[in-house]
Amino acid sequence: MVSVFAEEYFLFPVVAIALAGVMVLLCRWAFSKAKGGSLVRRVDQTPAEPDSFGLLTDIRTVQSYNEARVLVARLKTFGIKATAARTTTGWTVYVWPHDEPAARGLLDAS
Repeated sequence: MVSVFAEEYFLFPVVAIALAGVMVLLCRWAFSKAKGGSLVRRVDQTPAEPDSFGLLTDIRTVQSYNEARVLVARLKTFGIKATAARTTTGWTVYVWPHDEPAARGLLDAS
């Protein structure tokens, strides 16, 4: 026969509530917006310098994000790897150096 004491009935809910509280506090800390309060990576929203993208070559700068995405999609349709980034001069479309002549020719033709 198993005997259960009243302390065990009291202890389990207390431990469960304490663990749930710790999880709530941990989640609030991890996803807080306070500066320096979390280790979750923040995204820097400031524009970068156009020449700070290493080997990537800029082929065109446009003023809106949508224009840049259209250009990137057009290049990707023809098999050219491209990306867009917000720079101090606007939205710049970048490609790899070996794709630069083809990308410039494609964008100049359209």
